[in-house]
Amino acid sequence: MKLLWFPLIKHIIKQEFSRKNKNRHQRRKLKKLRHLGHLLLVIDRTDWKGRNLFVASVICGKRALPVYWILLDKKGSSNLGEQKKFLKPVLKILKCYPVVVIGDREFQSVQLGKWLDEKGIAFIMRQKKGTSLLLSGEDKYQPLKALDIPPGTEQFFSGIYYTYSHKLGPFNLATRGQRRYRSKQAEAPWYLLTNLDSLEKTLKLYESRFGIEAMFKDCKTGGYNIEKTKVSEPRFLALVLLIAIAYSLNTIRGQELNILPHRVYICRLKESSRSAERHSDFWIGTYGTFWVESMDTFSELAFSLIRLKPQKNPYFSKGLTAMSLIKQAF
Repeated sequence: MKLLWFPLIKHIIKQEFSRKNKNRHQRRKLKKLRHLGHLLLVIDRTDWKGRNLFVASVICGKRALPVYWILLDKKGSSNLGEQKKFLKPVLKILKCYPVVVIGDREFQSVQLGKWLDEKGIAFIMRQKKGTSLLLSGEDKYQPLKALDIPPGTEQFFSGIYYTYSHKLGPFNLATRGQRRYRSKQAEAPWYLLTNLDSLEKTLKLYESRFGIEAMFKDCKTGGYNIEKTKVSEPRFLALVLLIAIAYSLNTIRGQELNILPHRVYICRLKESSRSAERHSDFWIGTYGTFWVESMDTFSELAFSLIRLKPQKNPYFSKGLTAMSLIKQAF
């Protein structure tokens, strides 16, 4: 991985983070790796048919690009030592960027936050409601669930010391009370341990974390269907490497196609019943390729059919123009 994948992902990140070779309009649309001036490094685990995979990825638009991964030789959560060991090579290859490390409640350890803070690295770690803290100006530790966080409200606390046993700090705490959605019960509030000094920035950056969940779905039932594989551990890791290469290239390609005026020929942009776009960058990059390749394969048949319906020729010509633009993006 370090000999093959690290040089590739370093090149992709460098190219996508800067985008100096594009015009102003394109740079604004294609700065998918730059979030409020930061490169977001999200750490998470996923289970692939009994294989406990620990993954670090960078957020790219509404998706994530895998950077590094290892198989844990156990079930369940990683510990502090494993997390530090895992992050060291990742932080090394990203040392040229303003990185923010983001983790969910598995990575709530204030010791991990302290370790990152001592290295000069920003972090956002979601905490469990039972985590204790000492608010500025108070003399007694209390659990996070004791804070009054009404649904739909956001608060920011500075100068906080975390956990009665560790007493580490000072750090900051950003909170958001989740609203009830339709008939569903409101989720637990967000308790975000951070060394960032802004409520708005902390919440906005943490929202982007969910790109890694979308990436996991694309690699499973939403795309490559890796859970159907029945291979040994070395072959499984080799397969993950191939998927990482294909997934990153297709996602970047989809972002390139997204700015083309003829993107509508690849897929429907929206549906009347949906406010969000119908397809992701990954889907567009993957199926845009299939669309062009199928035209190359069946071009003779397509031209024969269009000669039977000459009134459709203007639309067919527009499709050919769109296809040429897509090829240029490749």
